[in-house]
Amino acid sequence: MLTESFVLWLHLILASFWVGGMLFLSLVLVPYIKDKPFKGEAFQEIGKRFSLWGTFITLALLLASGLYLAFVLHGGLERRTIKEKLFLFLVILLISLLHDLWAGRKALESEKHRRWARRLGLLNLLLALIMVYMGVRIRLGL
Repeated sequence: MLTESFVLWLHLILASFWVGGMLFLSLVLVPYIKDKPFKGEAFQEIGKRFSLWGTFITLALLLASGLYLAFVLHGGLERRTIKEKLFLFLVILLISLLHDLWAGRKALESEKHRRWARRLGLLNLLLALIMVYMGVRIRLGL
Protein backbone atom coordinates (compact mmCIF):
# COMPACT_ATOMS: atom_id res chain seq x y z
CA MET A 1 0.00 0.00 0.00
CA LEU A 2 2.90 2.36 0.66
CA THR A 3 4.05 2.03 -2.96
CA GLU A 4 0.57 2.79 -4.30
CA SER A 5 0.33 5.84 -2.03
CA PHE A 6 3.74 7.08 -3.15
CA VAL A 7 2.95 6.60 -6.85
CA LEU A 8 -0.41 8.35 -6.45
CA TRP A 9 1.34 11.20 -4.61
CA LEU A 10 3.97 11.42 -7.36
CA HIS A 11 1.26 11.35 -10.04
CA LEU A 12 -0.54 14.27 -8.33
CA ILE A 13 2.69 16.27 -7.94
CA LEU A 14 3.55 15.75 -11.60
CA ALA A 15 0.04 16.72 -12.73
CA SER A 16 0.21 19.81 -10.50
CA PHE A 17 3.56 20.82 -12.00
CA TRP A 18 2.36 20.26 -15.55
CA VAL A 19 -1.04 21.96 -15.29
CA GLY A 20 0.20 24.61 -12.86
CA GLY A 21 3.05 25.45 -15.21
CA MET A 22 0.68 25.93 -18.11
CA LEU A 23 -1.63 28.08 -15.98
CA PHE A 24 1.32 30.19 -14.81
CA LEU A 25 2.57 30.66 -18.35
CA SER A 26 -0.82 31.65 -19.76
CA LEU A 27 -2.17 33.72 -16.86
CA VAL A 28 0.96 35.38 -15.46
CA LEU A 29 3.95 35.24 -17.76
CA VAL A 30 2.33 35.83 -21.16
CA PRO A 31 0.41 38.96 -20.07
CA TYR A 32 3.58 40.32 -18.45
CA ILE A 33 5.98 39.90 -21.36
CA LYS A 34 3.64 40.29 -24.35
CA ASP A 35 4.41 44.02 -24.73
CA LYS A 36 8.12 43.78 -23.90
CA PRO A 37 10.73 44.21 -26.64
CA PHE A 38 12.35 40.88 -25.69
CA LYS A 39 9.11 38.88 -25.84
CA GLY A 40 10.07 36.66 -28.78
CA GLU A 41 13.36 35.58 -27.29
CA ALA A 42 11.79 35.19 -23.85
CA PHE A 43 9.03 32.93 -25.20
CA GLN A 44 11.62 30.83 -27.03
CA GLU A 45 13.88 30.40 -23.99
CA ILE A 46 11.07 29.79 -21.50
CA GLY A 47 9.39 27.44 -23.97
CA LYS A 48 12.56 25.37 -24.31
CA ARG A 49 13.03 25.10 -20.56
CA PHE A 50 9.41 24.31 -19.77
CA SER A 51 9.16 21.93 -22.70
CA LEU A 52 11.95 19.74 -21.34
CA TRP A 53 10.49 19.53 -17.83
CA GLY A 54 6.83 20.22 -18.50
CA THR A 55 6.36 18.08 -21.57
CA PHE A 56 8.91 15.39 -22.03
CA ILE A 57 10.01 14.45 -18.51
CA THR A 58 6.72 15.17 -16.75
CA LEU A 59 4.50 13.54 -19.37
CA ALA A 60 6.71 10.44 -19.48
CA LEU A 61 6.50 10.09 -15.69
CA LEU A 62 2.76 10.81 -15.73
CA LEU A 63 2.25 8.04 -18.28
CA ALA A 64 4.32 5.57 -16.26
CA SER A 65 2.69 6.42 -12.93
CA GLY A 66 -0.79 6.53 -14.50
CA LEU A 67 -0.39 3.08 -16.06
CA TYR A 68 0.95 1.71 -12.78
CA LEU A 69 -2.04 3.11 -10.88
CA ALA A 70 -4.48 1.84 -13.51
CA PHE A 71 -3.19 -1.70 -13.16
CA VAL A 72 -2.51 -1.78 -9.40
CA LEU A 73 -5.53 0.18 -8.13
CA HIS A 74 -8.07 -0.52 -10.88
CA GLY A 75 -7.07 -3.88 -12.33
CA GLY A 76 -5.97 -2.63 -15.74
CA LEU A 77 -7.33 -0.59 -18.59
CA GLU A 78 -10.80 -2.10 -18.66
CA ARG A 79 -12.70 0.87 -17.22
CA ARG A 80 -14.04 3.19 -19.87
CA THR A 81 -12.87 6.33 -18.06
CA ILE A 82 -9.31 5.01 -17.86
CA LYS A 83 -9.32 4.23 -21.59
CA GLU A 84 -10.69 7.71 -22.33
CA LYS A 85 -8.06 9.32 -20.13
CA LEU A 86 -5.29 7.36 -21.83
CA PHE A 87 -6.62 8.37 -25.27
CA LEU A 88 -6.79 12.01 -24.17
CA PHE A 89 -3.23 11.71 -22.89
CA LEU A 90 -2.08 10.55 -26.33
CA VAL A 91 -3.92 13.48 -27.96
CA ILE A 92 -2.21 15.86 -25.55
CA LEU A 93 1.15 14.30 -26.31
CA LEU A 94 0.59 14.80 -30.04
CA ILE A 95 -0.52 18.42 -29.53
CA SER A 96 2.50 19.03 -27.29
CA LEU A 97 4.84 17.72 -29.97
CA LEU A 98 3.17 19.91 -32.62
CA HIS A 99 3.39 22.91 -30.33
CA ASP A 100 6.98 22.38 -29.19
CA LEU A 101 8.60 21.03 -32.33
CA TRP A 102 6.71 22.95 -35.02
CA ALA A 103 4.67 26.01 -34.06
CA GLY A 104 6.72 27.09 -31.07
CA ARG A 105 10.02 26.83 -32.88
CA LYS A 106 8.76 28.85 -35.84
CA ALA A 107 6.82 31.41 -33.80
CA LEU A 108 9.51 34.05 -34.27
CA GLU A 109 9.26 33.64 -38.04
CA SER A 110 5.59 34.41 -38.64
CA GLU A 111 2.33 35.50 -37.12
CA LYS A 112 0.74 32.30 -38.42
CA HIS A 113 3.06 30.15 -36.31
CA ARG A 114 2.55 32.40 -33.27
CA ARG A 115 -1.23 31.94 -33.59
CA TRP A 116 -0.82 28.17 -33.94
CA ALA A 117 1.48 28.05 -30.92
CA ARG A 118 -1.02 30.04 -28.86
CA ARG A 119 -3.99 27.91 -29.96
CA LEU A 120 -2.19 24.60 -29.41
CA GLY A 121 -1.01 25.75 -25.98
CA LEU A 122 -4.51 26.79 -24.92
CA LEU A 123 -6.00 23.56 -26.28
CA ASN A 124 -3.47 21.57 -24.29
CA LEU A 125 -4.32 23.51 -21.15
CA LEU A 126 -8.03 22.86 -21.62
CA LEU A 127 -7.45 19.14 -22.24
CA ALA A 128 -5.13 18.95 -19.24
CA LEU A 129 -7.84 20.41 -17.00
CA ILE A 130 -10.28 17.83 -18.36
CA MET A 131 -7.74 15.10 -17.60
CA VAL A 132 -7.44 16.27 -13.99
CA TYR A 133 -11.23 16.06 -13.69
CA MET A 134 -11.19 12.58 -15.20
CA GLY A 135 -8.51 11.55 -12.70
CA VAL A 136 -10.70 12.70 -9.83
CA ARG A 137 -13.63 10.70 -11.22
CA ILE A 138 -11.45 7.61 -11.60
CA ARG A 139 -10.10 7.88 -8.05
CA LEU A 140 -13.63 8.32 -6.67
CA GLY A 141 -14.81 5.27 -8.60
CA LEU A 142 -17.22 7.20 -10.80
